[in-house]
Amino acid sequence: MNDLLRGLAIAAGFLIGGAEIATAQWGVTVMLQRTGFGGTSHDTSTGGTDASFRPGNSPAVTLRLDRRLGRVGVSLGIRYSRSAIVLDGKDVFAGYHDEIATIESAPEVRILLLRTRAGASFHAYAGPVIGVWLIRDQGSRGVIGSLAGLSGEFPVFDRFSFEVRAGGGLTGSLFRPGELPPEYERRLTWRTEIGLGLRYGR
Repeated sequence: MNDLLRGLAIAAGFLIGGAEIATAQWGVTVMLQRTGFGGTSHDTSTGGTDASFRPGNSPAVTLRLDRRLGRVGVSLGIRYSRSAIVLDGKDVFAGYHDEIATIESAPEVRILLLRTRAGASFHAYAGPVIGVWLIRDQGSRGVIGSLAGLSGEFPVFDRFSFEVRAGGGLTGSLFRPGELPPEYERRLTWRTEIGLGLRYGR
């Protein structure tokens, strides 16, 4: 009898799990983002300009595919951007435009924080970012880091909704050893990002 009850409980668990998986929803988002960068390098010389070589602030386009089950979702975003290399300091600011092309992969996990009666929802997200940065005349290099932030979705009609995101993160330095003047040391690159997109899905 106990074995029968145990078997029924296991079967019910599989059925419930299968039903939950069946209700998981797919979605796709196209988003325009604005990314700001800091860090990356620093002038360590005595009496120097306290400046840094870093990627310039730049727009980006992201295509994201997501799958959601209840309050939890996973997604994969592919992002493309072009930016300058800038020298940014107290008394100097100079840029070399269109020096960098970037393709990044950003898988993430998101958790639903709040859903309103009108259908708006608010989420927290986090995940790694893996990028290939191509610098003119310097070749390509991989950069790995992490991102986290908050997002809000606001239904428009049928299955379409606006999505707003704001977040930030850290990655390794864009530059390789020996690429910077000797008085500059490499540092982590921090970033902030805001975005506005259109999502299709449940």
